Amino acid sequence: MKLIKLIKMCLTEMFSIFCVGKNISDMFPIRNGLKKGDPVSSLLFNFVLEYVLGRVQENQDDLKLNGNPSASGIC
Repeated sequence: MKLIKLIKMCLTEMFSIFCVGKNISDMFPIRNGLKKGDPVSSLLFNFVLEYVLGRVQENQDDLKLNGNPSASGIC
């Protein structure tokens, strides 16, 4: 739960600015997605992929690919 709270903190209330020449914009909120180059993105991808693969392994007998039961579980 602590890790989930930390990740949520990193992904909420994000703000950005941009510069054009010597002019700097006001801060504006980022409402979706991750910041460009955010190191959290690869970490989140790995967590989600690990979860999905775990679910697939748990349900191998019921796995269907394109609506067809898979003979060997995972192809």
